[in-house]
Amino acid sequence: MRHYRFLLLLAVLLVSLLTIAGAEQAVSLTPTDLTACQDFAYSTEEDFVTQGPPPSDGDPIISDGDLLNLSHTVCMRNRDLLRVWDLDIDLGLDAVDVIDGKGELAAFSTELNDPAGRFTAGDLLNTWGATIPNQSLLIRLQIQGDRGLDAVHFVGKSDAIIAFNELAASISREKWLEQPTLLLTELQRHGIDIWFSIEGTELLASTEPVLDGDLLSVLFGRVIAPNSDLLPAVVPAGLPARGVDFGLDGFTASRRFVQDDPRPVDGHFTTEILYRQKPLFSDGDVLKVGNGISYPDTTLYSPFEPKADFLGTDALYIDLGEPDSEGFLPLILRMLGRRP
Repeated sequence: MRHYRFLLLLAVLLVSLLTIAGAEQAVSLTPTDLTACQDFAYSTEEDFVTQGPPPSDGDPIISDGDLLNLSHTVCMRNRDLLRVWDLDIDLGLDAVDVIDGKGELAAFSTELNDPAGRFTAGDLLNTWGATIPNQSLLIRLQIQGDRGLDAVHFVGKSDAIIAFNELAASISREKWLEQPTLLLTELQRHGIDIWFSIEGTELLASTEPVLDGDLLSVLFGRVIAPNSDLLPAVVPAGLPARGVDFGLDGFTASRRFVQDDPRPVDGHFTTEILYRQKPLFSDGDVLKVGNGISYPDTTLYSPFEPKADFLGTDALYIDLGEPDSEGFLPLILRMLGRRP
């Protein structure tokens, strides 16, 4: 009987060791690699099942909270972006700015509030644990309440942006709220700005109405690119004169920042609604400021071979370098594995 019990105990121990080894192997097969998204990153507006090669973790379900690139790679699952908060649910991904791929630093917003109340869908978060309240972003616009966060992009020197995000991770959400001008002070001290869009229309802003299709500046507290300037003149964008607000779901540009002229010169963006007349575009196409489609939605989604035709593009980041550089050539060469 003792011999039988010994064998049974040995079998249980062996199974446990194999289970642990399998779990370790599973972990090794599911790495997060933000560097894979350091050139181009986006999220979709809808969940879908990939019909192409499965992601590295073996899960074919792609969430609207996952961060993707152009090469059929899931750079970070939503749970990886939210690792600091130890969440086991998907909160979606509304905005993203990949700041330092090697350092796994990305700024982003979610589509849903944290169930534990630690942040809202309008707060600016980063993967190092920063939680900047939506109200802090709106302080100079004098807009009260949470208005959501649909697009986000940092401008300024890269080392200053990283330093600011490191500092932001050490400041509690409560402290940002207790000191309303703290964000402005730190942006000025670091010599950077945050460009963003909100999810609603605010007619009672400090100096002018704000649409959810307008690009805003935290530091200057004003519209730096109205929806009408982002789209070609033939598109009826802008209220009330031209008739339609197409929204601003994602926005990206170079880090160029001229304090006396804070406006995008090389931006790319996505809209919330499509346009069925010429120039035709969908809410999944990546558009160039004032100049039509730069990346059709099929370029983004086709490597995943989804069954749906329209998935929408929500969060957006493209490494554009500086506007005086060689434009898209460095990006294209990097994506081909040939660095200039």
